[in-house]
Amino acid sequence: MDRPVESDPVTNITLGLGVACLMGITPARADGAVGPPASSGELSTVVVTGRQPSLDVLPQKILDTAQSVNVIGEHLLQQQSGASLSDALKNVPGITLNAGEGGTHGDLVNLRGFSAGDDFFMDGLRDTGLYDRDAFDYDSIEVYKGPASTLFGRGSTGGVINQVMKVPLLRPLLRLSVTGGTNSELRATADVNQPFGDHAAARLNVMGQRNLTEGRPFARTQRWGVAPAVAFGIDTPTSGWLKFLHQQEDNIPDYGVPFLFNRPAPVARGTFYGLPADDIFKTKVDVLTGRIQHTFNERWAVSDTARYGHYSFLSRETASIYGTGNCFASATMPGFFAGAPLCGSGSLAGEVPVTANNPYFPVLGTPGSSILVLRDRPSGSGTIETVMNDLDLTTHFTTGPFEHTLIVGFEYDNERANLVRFVNQDTLIAPVPILAPDPFEVFPGTQTTVNQTPDTGTDTKGAYATDTISLNRRWLLTAAIRYDDFRASFDQPFGRAPSHFDHADAVWSPRAALVFKPTAQSSIYFSYGTSFDPSAENLALSAGNAALPPEKDRTYELGAKVQVGDMLSVTAAAFDTEMTDARITDPLQPTLQELAGTEKVKGAEIGIQGHLTRHLEVIGGYAYLDTKAIGLAGAGIEGPIPNTARHQANLWMNYELGSLQLGAGFNYIGERLAGTDNLLIPGAISVPSVPGYVTLDAAIAYRLSSRLTLQLNGFNLTDRLYYMNSYFTRPNENHTVPGPGRTLLLTARVSL
Repeated sequence: MDRPVESDPVTNITLGLGVACLMGITPARADGAVGPPASSGELSTVVVTGRQPSLDVLPQKILDTAQSVNVIGEHLLQQQSGASLSDALKNVPGITLNAGEGGTHGDLVNLRGFSAGDDFFMDGLRDTGLYDRDAFDYDSIEVYKGPASTLFGRGSTGGVINQVMKVPLLRPLLRLSVTGGTNSELRATADVNQPFGDHAAARLNVMGQRNLTEGRPFARTQRWGVAPAVAFGIDTPTSGWLKFLHQQEDNIPDYGVPFLFNRPAPVARGTFYGLPADDIFKTKVDVLTGRIQHTFNERWAVSDTARYGHYSFLSRETASIYGTGNCFASATMPGFFAGAPLCGSGSLAGEVPVTANNPYFPVLGTPGSSILVLRDRPSGSGTIETVMNDLDLTTHFTTGPFEHTLIVGFEYDNERANLVRFVNQDTLIAPVPILAPDPFEVFPGTQTTVNQTPDTGTDTKGAYATDTISLNRRWLLTAAIRYDDFRASFDQPFGRAPSHFDHADAVWSPRAALVFKPTAQSSIYFSYGTSFDPSAENLALSAGNAALPPEKDRTYELGAKVQVGDMLSVTAAAFDTEMTDARITDPLQPTLQELAGTEKVKGAEIGIQGHLTRHLEVIGGYAYLDTKAIGLAGAGIEGPIPNTARHQANLWMNYELGSLQLGAGFNYIGERLAGTDNLLIPGAISVPSVPGYVTLDAAIAYRLSSRLTLQLNGFNLTDRLYYMNSYFTRPNENHTVPGPGRTLLLTARVSL
C-alpha cells in the first residue's frame, strides 16, 4: 500500500498547475502567441536531416553529418504523452534499459550494446548525476551513435544522448497541461515565455508529477522541477543565455523479480519483493549552465559554455537475493534459518548442498514452492559536484579550391563524488517463499551503520580540432583529433579496507569521415571513429583497476541519408565496433582486472521520420545487433554482451484530420541475455535471458478550440507482461523489472 503524503511539494505544484490550466482557458491570445495551428494542414515538425545539430563541433546539417543521429522533438513527446527521457528513447532503435543496484539508479541504458550510463549530456556538456530525467524542459533529444571521443571526451563507445533544453524566444508563450491516469497519475506542467525589448527574453518551465505503476502496486514516482532561463542578444552578433534546472524526486523504487533457472521467476506481475514502508530513492538536482557566443564576421565565431552541477541522492531499497535461504546439508550449517529446506530430503532430493563452490541459489528442478529468497538491502547516499567549461573557436577559410570549416576547442571537466554506503541487512530478515513474498514483513529498521565512505574525483583537460573540408559540391572530408589529460583520485578513509589510489591517462583520439552527395538532398558516408573508457569513468576506482590504462575501441560505419523534399527523412547505416582491450577479471589474481577481453558489435539500422503526406506523420526504425564478448564470463570464454537485443523495432504514426488526431504505434525488443557467469558453478555457464516482447500504444486528440485540446493516450493496450530492464551479477544476485500494465492517460492542454 502506498504511503500517504500530506501537503507534499509535488502534490501542491501539480494541483496548482492543474487549477491554473482549467482556469486559464478564456483569456485572449497575445499577438505572436504560439497555439494550435489555424489550419490542420500545416506541417508540425521539421525534417530531421535538414536540422543543424545543436553542437558547435558538428557544423554541417544532420544530412551531411557522417554518423547516425536520431532526434526526438517536443512535438513527438506531446503526441505520445512522454514525460521522461526513457519515454523519449523508446523511439530510438538500438537502446535498451538497464536496472541498477546498490544506489545506482536513474537513467541507465545500453546504446548499440555498450553501457551509456556516463554518456548523458545536457546542452553539449556532460550530465553526470544519477537521477530520472524528466522531459518538461526538453526542446529535443539528440542521440549521436558510434564512438566519438573527439567530440565528447571519455566514453561514447556506443554513442551519447544529448538533452537540448528550452531557450527563451522572441514571442509571448503560455502553455499549460494537466494529466490524470488509471495509474493514479496526476501531472501538470507550465511553459511561460516573455520577450523584453527586441533582443531579450525570459522563459520558465515548471512540472509536478505523482503516479503509481500499473500492475506494480507499491512502486511510486513522485517528482517536481522548475527551469528558468534568460537570454540576451537574440538575433545579434553577440548573444547568450543562462539556464537553471532544479529537479527533485521521492520515489519508491522497483527492483522487480529474481531470475529463476535463467528466466524471470514465474510470478504474477504485481509480486513485490521490496519493503515499501522503508524503501526510498530521493534525488535533488541543481544545474546552472551559461553560454555566450559572438560572431566576428562571416569567417570567425567563438562560443563558451560553462556549468556548475550539484546532484545528491539517498537510496534505500529492498530486492530479492537467494542468499543462505536454500538447500542446506544439515540444520547446523552456518547461516541456516529455521524452516530452511534441507538437501536430500522430501521434494529436494538430489540437490547439491551449499558449499564454497556451489553457493546459495536453487538448482534446476527445484519446485518453486520449495524456494526461498532473502531480502537484499543495500543503501547509500551521496553527492556529485561538477564544474565544466567548453570553449570553441570556429573559422571558415579556403586553401586553393578547398573550403574549410575548422573548429578548435578546449574543454575542462572536474567531477567529484562523495558517497556513504551503509552495512547491508541481507542476513537480518528471515527468508520468504519466492512465490509469495510479504511486502509488509517485519524488518530491523533503517540501517545507519556506515560501511564505506568513498571519495572519487576526476579532472579532465581536453583540446581538439576538427576540420571539415569541402572538396567540391559533392565531396566532404572530415579529419579530427583530440587530446585528453584525464586524472583521478580515490580515497576510502573509512571501512574494512582504507585505501588511496591515483590514476592518470593521456589519450589521443582520431576521427575521419568522407561524405559523398549524389544530390543536394542525399548523402552517403563512411566514417572511422574511436573512443576510450578510463578506469574511473563512472567516478569509481579500486585496487583492481587503478593501474590499468583505458579501454579503447574503434568503429567503422557506412551509411546513407535521403531527404524527401521538406517532409521526410530516410536513413540507413551498417557499422562494426570492436573493443579489443576490455577489462576482465584476472584469472590468476581474482582481485585484479586486466585488459584482455574483447567486445564486438556488428549491426545495421534503418530509420524514417517526417510526413508521408501532409496529414500523416511517422517515425520508425529497426536495429540489428550481432554481439560477441570474449572474457566477460571468464578468461577466454565466449558469450553475449549483456542486455542487448539482436532485433529491435519501433513505429509511431499520427494522422491529423481537421481538429482530430489519431496516433498508434508499437515497440518490439527481442530476447536479451541478461549476463553470464561461470565462476560460481564450476564447469558450467549461467546465461539468464529476458523474453522479447511487443507493446502497442495509441492516442486520440481533439482540439475543442484554438486554445484547448484534450488527448487520451493508451499504453500496453494488450496488457502484455513484459520486462523492461535487468541486472545480473551472479546466479544468486539478480533481478528484472516488469513493465507497466495497460495504462490510460487523459491530458488537457491549453495554449494562450
